[in-house]
Amino acid sequence: MSHSIWSWRTPSATLAPFCALLFVSSSLQVTAQANALEEIIVTASKRTQSLQDVPMAVTAFNEQVIQEAGINNAVDLAALTPSLSISTNNQPFTASFRIRGIGTSQNDIALEPSVGLFVDDVYLSRSGLGMSDLTDIERIEVLQGPQGTLYGKNTNAGAISIFTKNPNLEAFEGYVETSVGDYDLTKLTAAASGPLSDTLAYRITGTVDHRDGYFDNGAGDDLNAADDWNVIAKLLYAPSDKLSILLKGSHVKRNTRCCAADSVQGASVNPTLAARGLATDKNNPFDHEIAVNVDNKFKNKADSLSMVIDYDQDWGSLKSISAWGKADGSASYDVDRSQLDVMSYVDAVSKGDSLSQELRFASPTGGPLDYQLGTFYFQSTTNGGDGSAFVFLGEDFLSQANLQPDIDSLLPAGVPNMAFIAQPGDSISANVKLKTETFAVFGQTTWHISERWRITGGLRWTYEEKDADILTVVDSTALSAQFTGLSFLTAVTTPVDQDFSRSTSDVNWLLDSSYDLFEQTMIYARVATGSKSGGFNTVNGTPEEREFEDESTNSYELGIKSTVLQDRLRINAAAFYTEIDDYQYQQQQDIGLGTLVSNLPEVETSGIDVNLQAQPLPNLTLTGGVLYMHKYEITEGPQKGDKLPFTAEYSATASATLVFPLANGGIYLRADYSYMDDHLTTDSANSADRDYQNRNLINAKLGWRTTHWNVSIWGKNLSDNKYAGLTAATFPITTMDAYFLAPPRTYGATLRYDF
Repeated sequence: MSHSIWSWRTPSATLAPFCALLFVSSSLQVTAQANALEEIIVTASKRTQSLQDVPMAVTAFNEQVIQEAGINNAVDLAALTPSLSISTNNQPFTASFRIRGIGTSQNDIALEPSVGLFVDDVYLSRSGLGMSDLTDIERIEVLQGPQGTLYGKNTNAGAISIFTKNPNLEAFEGYVETSVGDYDLTKLTAAASGPLSDTLAYRITGTVDHRDGYFDNGAGDDLNAADDWNVIAKLLYAPSDKLSILLKGSHVKRNTRCCAADSVQGASVNPTLAARGLATDKNNPFDHEIAVNVDNKFKNKADSLSMVIDYDQDWGSLKSISAWGKADGSASYDVDRSQLDVMSYVDAVSKGDSLSQELRFASPTGGPLDYQLGTFYFQSTTNGGDGSAFVFLGEDFLSQANLQPDIDSLLPAGVPNMAFIAQPGDSISANVKLKTETFAVFGQTTWHISERWRITGGLRWTYEEKDADILTVVDSTALSAQFTGLSFLTAVTTPVDQDFSRSTSDVNWLLDSSYDLFEQTMIYARVATGSKSGGFNTVNGTPEEREFEDESTNSYELGIKSTVLQDRLRINAAAFYTEIDDYQYQQQQDIGLGTLVSNLPEVETSGIDVNLQAQPLPNLTLTGGVLYMHKYEITEGPQKGDKLPFTAEYSATASATLVFPLANGGIYLRADYSYMDDHLTTDSANSADRDYQNRNLINAKLGWRTTHWNVSIWGKNLSDNKYAGLTAATFPITTMDAYFLAPPRTYGATLRYDF
């Protein structure tokens, strides 16, 4: 099979304004004042480097940008990164992170992410662990494309690295920040850091976040509310310039009425509601008005401990990263999204723990050859359910099912009616335990052929073992269940009581070459591979169908990084082509309930990613980014030609920050715009027009700051753009369509004092 990464079709006029912005910025005249863009320092290659020296596409945000743009969580981060999209449905643990179109929903706990999430160099095995408040952040790096050599498994789409602030050994410092806003928002963050001795320092940070729900629930408490808090504590011991030991502990607690959905109810629901004297649904899926008899709830506690040891000598540096984490939670939601008692999902519990150890050696830099060598060990246990029932058929199930004109299509051949296979009180229970153990050895070398030309090669070997103990039980009083075991709920989840195991090994590699055309212009070519672990379906499939295979990625990238006009304009662009074999695809079943993970033979993506930053005036900074996806589709198998969900042909961001001096301080104004073209918002095989959405977001912040004080007013989604980040398959019993909406317009004020 041959492919050409140069077979681009001509971009449409949608790209023209951004191309014009690029040319206008490049033609800006140099002013007489000494203004220039600040250098951006990253550790994307596990070394401290300028962003402009890293031969891959990286989007980075420093502390000031995080504050000015109001990046409070991962969803805010995605709105400022064209290549990154995040969607979630019934709970944060099912969040799906995608980079350049590659990613998978995690409704099945066995399915691991395609975008690796790292906090202070520690790998988080579940993307949902990163969906809480981002607190005391120093910088964020979004790495695009496979990172299988240095970052390891489950980074075949890319990686997100979040770095929190470290203790201050020199002086006492910290801050207090409070925000208030609509929906009764109250948020308080405080941090303090300082030396305990010449060699010992601490840092402690905490956040309390409360917000009422923006879904008006006519049957109870408003939903999509937050009641969260977290604390991070660090202790740094640095007896010399050569050695440092950093201990970190964190605790997160979330008690959130989260992840509700608006809906359009089927024809049978409103008459039934009216007959019972209940308010009928307006069937406006974008009005944030709902009425459900089961609250959406998500509770989660997560604890983590880590120790990072850095030892630097003239002959090189050693780094050890040891980490332990534990999380448990529960989730509930109303499956039919109404006040009728049709079907519910109540107190589904999950928990997990992990242990990891990485040891890395890096040679000194400055010579013709520098290299890194390392080992990595990871083990985790994930539990879904505790044997208790969590899915229930309600008292209205049969009456609503019998009102559907095409009820026969839901019944297996030979079944006379729904009552034969379903009864109120029927339930599903599960007790699933997954164990993973991974060991890897890796290395990466850069050869500085000349002052301008460098070649880097990397290799990683990984061995992994997985064990799964899967028990799912359907309890039904239906007549068919008594004689044949068949019930309606066996179409939602396949009962099984069996142990499974698998072991795999793989090799990922990297080869790139970079060349400095001019002093501040670099071109590069990069070939990289990545892999994503296989596993076992915990929800559906026969025992023979339970296993799904590893996913492997080959990616090719050509890029340019240039800083011109005396450091007033920075242009980074990359063209990429990616081929994914055995793509893991989690699809909602056609009946609208239950999921199945399978492997698609091949998926291809290609496109152009452009980012720019300009400072045409000393007090004006402009940033922008465009992702053009030339191809994002399934290229082999029964679904050949289907587009990948949650991926648009065009995505773009634009930001402007303007500052003026005022009264021993400065006024600043920042505006952010985020655009995502029409894209498929469901992973169901049967999509409709409603499953194609677009996004136009405008955020703004106006503030005044001094050395110590920062007061601001802000608004997000100022145009009150109404869109669904995800749409679910039609619920067959009431023909209800669910829309998981983004937040409406919100606004507030923030006061911060730095000491």
